[in-house]
Amino acid sequence: MTEIRPLEPKQIAELYLIEQAANPYPWSEKVFASCFGERYFSFGIYLQGQLQGFYFGQHIAVEAQLFNICVRVDAQGRGLGAQLLQHFIAQCQQRQVLDAWLEVRESAKHAIQLYQKYGFIETGRRANYYVNAAGREAAVLMALPL
Repeated sequence: MTEIRPLEPKQIAELYLIEQAANPYPWSEKVFASCFGERYFSFGIYLQGQLQGFYFGQHIAVEAQLFNICVRVDAQGRGLGAQLLQHFIAQCQQRQVLDAWLEVRESAKHAIQLYQKYGFIETGRRANYYVNAAGREAAVLMALPL
């Protein structure tokens, strides 16, 4: 049985290890530290007490943005990302958000499909936004009207 609960700054080192293994261009520990504050919300998903993944969101006025969602490499493909995304959407609704936003690498086809499954729609692209092994790639901008 999984459990989703708020993250704490003391978990930054653990979050960084999960992010580093799962993402070729991971957030730094400094970026994680900057996302603990009044307008941010972050949650981890746990299985038998072990952190399996997390997300970070930001809430400003009537909008929210999903900054990062990540699942441990050895736990991917088990629906944990979907559970985290559903939780993010529920948190947005509790905060009376009107629109939730995110951006994702255009090469992240599985992530894009997951976001679309939960109602996110593509609203635009930022060319050459993300660094990748071939140079750069576009960011796909997505929104979820709530």
